[in-house]
Amino acid sequence: MVRRIVTAVLVFVLCLLSLHGAAQEAPADEMQNQIRFVTAEWAHEVRGERDYDPNPTGVFSRNSRAYAYLEVEGFSVGKSGVGPIVDLRVDVVLRSNNGLKLYSQENLVEYTLHSPAEPPDRVWFYIWVDVPWWAPRTSYQAEVIVRDLVGETKVIESSPIVIE
Repeated sequence: MVRRIVTAVLVFVLCLLSLHGAAQEAPADEMQNQIRFVTAEWAHEVRGERDYDPNPTGVFSRNSRAYAYLEVEGFSVGKSGVGPIVDLRVDVVLRSNNGLKLYSQENLVEYTLHSPAEPPDRVWFYIWVDVPWWAPRTSYQAEVIVRDLVGETKVIESSPIVIE
């Protein structure tokens, strides 16, 4: 009787340990297949891939151009010859501090890649807005949404932007 109880307890503990190990491995697998931002920064100017002047404060003056430099990875890669192998769309939203949507635009950037020799691991892009001279001096919340049409997932980066 005691032997059966000890065996049952050992089997139960082994099951718990294997479930715990599987639970720890799952997020790593999911991270490999989930689109994510590697870089998302405000910039004073963007010249090319990884060639930009960061603006870590996100403060821009009226009547200037505000840039954002972004890189994503972890997007899905489709099968060659069955349509696009990489298909990303970038949307933007500008909200007031109270969450009121002031501006939005879908498909601001469209990145579609058909059957290259080797798909990229990372895609970079930048967006900008010309801040009008009459823009109210305040802080806003900017959202950049990257939609992975192949993997049917999306990632959202939200960051404050200040107009002085």
